[in-house]
Amino acid sequence: MAAIVLLGDINIDLVLAIPSYPGEGGEAIATGQTAMIGGSATNTAFALAKAGHDCRLIGRVGIDSWGREALTELAAAGISTRWIGRDELEPTQINVITVSPAGERTMFAYRGANARLSAADVDPAAFAGAALFHLSGYALLQPRQAEAALTAIDIAVDADIPVTLDIPGGVVAGIATHVRTLLPRIDTILLGSSDLPGLLGQPKETEEEKLIAMLLENGVRRVAVKGSGGTASCLHTADGRGSAPWFPVEVIDTIGAGDAFAAGHIHGRVTGLSGPDCCRLANAYGALAVTRKGAGRTMPARDEVCAFLEKIEHSA
Repeated sequence: MAAIVLLGDINIDLVLAIPSYPGEGGEAIATGQTAMIGGSATNTAFALAKAGHDCRLIGRVGIDSWGREALTELAAAGISTRWIGRDELEPTQINVITVSPAGERTMFAYRGANARLSAADVDPAAFAGAALFHLSGYALLQPRQAEAALTAIDIAVDADIPVTLDIPGGVVAGIATHVRTLLPRIDTILLGSSDLPGLLGQPKETEEEKLIAMLLENGVRRVAVKGSGGTASCLHTADGRGSAPWFPVEVIDTIGAGDAFAAGHIHGRVTGLSGPDCCRLANAYGALAVTRKGAGRTMPARDEVCAFLEKIEHSA
């Protein structure tokens, strides 16, 4: 399989299942607790490593027990830790995540060592022979890590390595200015339809087709929209539009769903799948991700995704 470089956050998720959200100053007694490795680019790397890809993760953890655990889990999954630094000033990022009975997650994060990744930490050797470079949008939130991300993009573009950018829900306002300057250098951008206007500085009522056209006109080659009317995901290119319906599943936990979706599109991109097949694969990865607790090492494996799709085909 392909060598894929990823840059983004490495953290430990402390996940609490809560029956309801209290008001400010109140208290919620959790019905379950889990601690596991997470982070947007990290989750995507787990899914891609399970699909057989050579994943090289660029990031930063603290000199603490959480950082040691993260490095151990990444190595055990076959993800290269060679380009992950250890920070003496900030701890490994901890995310406190609450999950409601409906499976929806709410996240509180201190970005810690992740935000201290610098341009000097990005080694061109990580990109040798790589087929694709994937960047999590969280890496553009703070100046030092953003400089590292821009350096990585420069290396990838100079080496003719396609760049994919995932824009997680809720952060578009903080990174839109950065992203607009990067559009001519991005091969694939992945985002939710509700984030399109904010990314491009357009009114909320602007038609989605117009926003997609603006991205393509600005140099983006592929625009993967995670939701279109709540029923399907779409992939737009200069040659047209491909789409696939979302799969109905029982939602347990939405943590990592977008990261799994990105892994599906990346796998489809590097293996030459058509637009509709990329969408279908990404939807399957996302669907399976929400049927289990947490992300990280629980991300769907390729064999699970193939079996899920076969089952869907046989029941159609």
